[in-house]
Amino acid sequence: MATKGAGANKATAQALYSGATTAPTKAKPAKLPLFMRVLKFGTKYFKSFGKGAKFTPDQEEALRFLNWQITPEEFRAGEYTILLLGEILAFLGVIGLYIGLNVRIDLSDPMAIDPIFGLGAILLLFVPLGAMQYFARYPLKAVARERMLAVAYVPEIVNYLVMSMHLTPNLERAVEFAANHGRGKIAEDLKGVVWNVQVGKFLSMEEALDDLAYRWGTYNEDFKHALMLIRSSVLESDKTKREQILERAVTDVLEGSREKMDFYARALHQPTVYLYYFGILLPLMLAIILPIGGSLANLPLARPEYMFVLYCVILPIGVYMFGQNILGGRPPTYVPPAIPEDFPGLPPKGILRIKGMQIPYKPIAIALLVFALVAGWFVDQQLVSAIPAYMSAGEQRISSLQAIPHVKLVCPNRGTKDSPNNICDPAQGDLFIGQFTIFGLLSGIALAVGVYFYGKYYNRKQVQDEIRNMESEFKDAMYVLASRLGENRPIEEAMRASMEFLPKSKIAQQVFRRILDNIRMLSMTLDAAIFDPTYGVAKTLPSETLQSGLKLLVDSVELGVNVAAKSLIGLSLQLRNAQKIDEMLKKLLSDITQMLRTMATFVAPVVLGVVSAMQRMIVNSLVGTAGAGGAEQATAAGTQGFGGLSSMFKKEALQSSADPATFSLILGIYVLEVTALLTYFNAQIEDTNNPLHAWMSVATSLPLAALLYCAVVYATTGSIGGGG
Repeated sequence: MATKGAGANKATAQALYSGATTAPTKAKPAKLPLFMRVLKFGTKYFKSFGKGAKFTPDQEEALRFLNWQITPEEFRAGEYTILLLGEILAFLGVIGLYIGLNVRIDLSDPMAIDPIFGLGAILLLFVPLGAMQYFARYPLKAVARERMLAVAYVPEIVNYLVMSMHLTPNLERAVEFAANHGRGKIAEDLKGVVWNVQVGKFLSMEEALDDLAYRWGTYNEDFKHALMLIRSSVLESDKTKREQILERAVTDVLEGSREKMDFYARALHQPTVYLYYFGILLPLMLAIILPIGGSLANLPLARPEYMFVLYCVILPIGVYMFGQNILGGRPPTYVPPAIPEDFPGLPPKGILRIKGMQIPYKPIAIALLVFALVAGWFVDQQLVSAIPAYMSAGEQRISSLQAIPHVKLVCPNRGTKDSPNNICDPAQGDLFIGQFTIFGLLSGIALAVGVYFYGKYYNRKQVQDEIRNMESEFKDAMYVLASRLGENRPIEEAMRASMEFLPKSKIAQQVFRRILDNIRMLSMTLDAAIFDPTYGVAKTLPSETLQSGLKLLVDSVELGVNVAAKSLIGLSLQLRNAQKIDEMLKKLLSDITQMLRTMATFVAPVVLGVVSAMQRMIVNSLVGTAGAGGAEQATAAGTQGFGGLSSMFKKEALQSSADPATFSLILGIYVLEVTALLTYFNAQIEDTNNPLHAWMSVATSLPLAALLYCAVVYATTGSIGGGG
């Protein structure tokens, strides 16, 4: 943070507490999101689509609240532009799919159409309608997002308002103070209030605050009520009663935030259960339904390429979208410090530092992948090479190779992979990919990804944890510093006394000490000692909480130690309230996060590992049933009994299904994807907007899930049985 910015805040603070009023930057219309800006640009060429359009009451209210400068004609034209361009792209996509799959369409037999082509064509044609609906509801979703953010920002803004009103009961100064130190749309609206009063749009600050209160009242009743209380405190001549009204405003807002967070936490429970159904139970059901349904309809629904697209592309996309929807209901009560890769003190890029050791993590990740793959390959080759020791050549060898789970490939020496003697035999120069090679690939990928993420983010996460510990200490350090300033001590002596009073506090022993060293050794002012771009202490404190608190310290000290003492005590109370809200939300969400963590690391690998073995058993049973019900049984039993049932299943469709080893590979890739997604979403619910925590969680859970999946597949395959 540069000195110039701190100086600007000092001027603002002087105006706030001395009675003058600064001229803020002119209020500007809210910047449209990228999605809306692109569509607004596109409507230039399709203006006629929106002729005579009108907003719905909900859309009109939402756009007025968001202050988005967009007309009904532009909005309607944007909707139809999406539909038109989407359908054109969808048509081109269907043609590309038709050419890519080399589909032959026989109108006399609609069932002969490739099912993947039919499903892809339907999806491509209906996606533009979904995009059009999404665009139409985008302002309403943006308002819902702002309403959720307000749960975190409203208590902070009200605290700043009350903090200023405690010092000087003046609405103009309180609003400007809160606007300059607050966050989010509420702070931007307060800046607009100051501007509108100064340019004469409103006759008084009271009138402007009433307008703001009723504009926000539809979306946050607590903020409306708090503004009314703060407004009424000005009318109270008795200081004690005025203080009570202000305290009531803070208390009511905090209680309202607690109630809303309890509501949000309860609302997240049901979607989390649905995520379990969609991400874990649906793949289980599909593993049963696709082979049976494909066999009954004589459609190759369970072909390997179809299963790969379904499990490794479509389902993960669905889980991602559903998880993003769940994250949208989590109020971001806290903004964690962002630690860049070039932060001072971090090891060089590509190096992991643990206990003083410098470890290059990228070569280790690659080595683990290669080692696991080679180890699995070696085990499979040992199993194959052991067959001649107790089995003669010929059909006995083929049946022995069939008993080893493996991926069916095209073997030139024996024809296509659908022929009876398609067993790939290493003795004949064929490529034999067995079950342990698949296990090695899956576990190797998981270990490599885990080591890579761990090496990339571990040291940055350590620094972030240290900064967060300093944030938790900051409120106590500010309170002690305020107490010493309240004794009419200079800021340097107050910091020195705080260091003695808090010998274990990093804020006191590191931040205060560096500030004093800059003042004493470099002859800097307090402002420069903190915010100098080269030597300032704020350079190594990438935290909004610490930066904002130190700004307030610099601004208030310029106005006298008594003003600084009152301001810092108010800041300490505000930080304590914010910490209580964040801790309360984490406690409310603990059941949900524990459920997601268990689902991602244990339930998903175990259940899907069992599904892999079940698919093996189902396909083998159906193949046997289709082949066993011959004409003799059908004649003897008529259309009933086993013969009638067997005639329903088409052996050709079953033979084209993914073999058990290939299915275990596809499902293993899905396990890696769904584990990473569920772990990421769980980490974001635990600590929102913190990618370091999310990727570190993935680094620890992914290898465990992969190894557990491989172990369950091996154990269930051995217990249920079934050849490859």
